[in-house]
Amino acid sequence: MSILYVHGVAIREGDQPQWETLKRVTHGALWEEVRTALQTHVAPSVNPADPGGVDTDWVYWGDLGASLAHENHGQRGRLPAGPPLTLSAAALADELERGLRPEVPAGRWPELVEACWAAAQDSGVRAVIGNVSAAVQWPVALSAVRSRLHLEGAQLPQRLRLRRRQNMRRAMQELRRPLEGFVPYFVGDALQYFTSRGTPQQPGPIAARVLTALKKSWHLSRERNEPLVIVTHSMGGQLVYDALTTFIPANPEFSDLRAAVWCAAASQVGPCKDLGLFLDDQSGEGTALVASPHLDYFWNVWSENDLLSFPAEGSVLGAHDTAFALGGRSPHMAYLQRPEFYRTLAARVRVQVAREAVGKA
Repeated sequence: MSILYVHGVAIREGDQPQWETLKRVTHGALWEEVRTALQTHVAPSVNPADPGGVDTDWVYWGDLGASLAHENHGQRGRLPAGPPLTLSAAALADELERGLRPEVPAGRWPELVEACWAAAQDSGVRAVIGNVSAAVQWPVALSAVRSRLHLEGAQLPQRLRLRRRQNMRRAMQELRRPLEGFVPYFVGDALQYFTSRGTPQQPGPIAARVLTALKKSWHLSRERNEPLVIVTHSMGGQLVYDALTTFIPANPEFSDLRAAVWCAAASQVGPCKDLGLFLDDQSGEGTALVASPHLDYFWNVWSENDLLSFPAEGSVLGAHDTAFALGGRSPHMAYLQRPEFYRTLAARVRVQVAREAVGKA
């Protein structure tokens, strides 16, 4: 096993309840897709004589990440299923406002708030609602507010503008919905690692899993006389930085571990270093990456189109930056979907292996 991949936040396997929510956003960063690309493009550089024999593996830590105490089942913004008159006046006013807000320009929202409150308290309105069948009670309640705002007789141009706003709102909801499910795990997984990563001598559960995989990869790479290549995506970079600079130097068992190339794609290593978030900044027990006996070359990959990635040169001594031109709806995942990323990584590995050979000659 000479290629090891460490994923970022919000990655879950299919047997976990968050799988369906997250896979729409993380498509392209899933292990089987990454493994195939690494085997196709990078393995021949690791072992040109036997690329098919190069084992690739990953560190899966999604099961150790965050879990939500309460799941959102998509009910936000809908009117309650029960009859309007079962609600208090305050609750009824809130539900009426929620239902009508998409129809009302923001400049008239103060009027909407007052009209909903007035309708909810109006005994005449409540009597009318109570005298119609349950199926039309909510439409009647909403109509009472519309009449107060003079929305019922809207002219055609106003209705067309309303229709355009509603169409735009639906389109934005389609874009937001996957992200609304993704962001809590994005933040939660990062917090889970930083608050439970342990100490240099006692790594936390996520750090321990990374170290176990690195140890296995290193032993197998020596058996096959292959360079060890580490690839990380997003938050995976923070895990490997702590491993190389703090956890591994603190453990004599890893004294001879050495990676030829570490590629951090969609990287946040630079700003995390600037903010002093790594263990070597806090404990003073680490080894600077540039002086580490455990790494030959650190390749930091980011993109100006990816707002969650950053350069590392100037922040991390020994870093070598490459900015990729990425587009599409999800540039943070796009590195792992691009053959040119893997082909460039393969070239980095070939050059580094050649440099090592020259150095030993």
